[in-house]
Amino acid sequence: MLAKALFWGAVWGLGEATLGHVLHLVRIPGLPGLVMAPFAVVVMGRVAARSRSAGAVFLAGVVAASFKLFDLLVPGTEILALVNPIQAILLEALAAAVWVRSKMGTFLFSNIGHLRKTETSPFSF
Repeated sequence: MLAKALFWGAVWGLGEATLGHVLHLVRIPGLPGLVMAPFAVVVMGRVAARSRSAGAVFLAGVVAASFKLFDLLVPGTEILALVNPIQAILLEALAAAVWVRSKMGTFLFSNIGHLRKTETSPFSF
């Protein structure tokens, strides 16, 4: 579980630190959230499907938020410019963890390993 959360959190964090930073530089209101939120949902879905753990989903968000701090290495980046994206990442992870926790006993997670050939998991690609 820990390795999956760390891996997918790093993927999410690298995306946020690179693409998210570039999108913020464009200065079109709402564009970073419009692009990065669906990316975050896909990553959190992968973590949930592979680990079946709400804690792993939140941990992936913490890892992603910590990767966002690497933007401070880019000249001209202020820490106040990173506060909102970091808060958004942590809140997305918290909301996803609560959702995963609420669905743990349902078909969504209880039968992922036992799907028939005609059925698919909502998180499989």
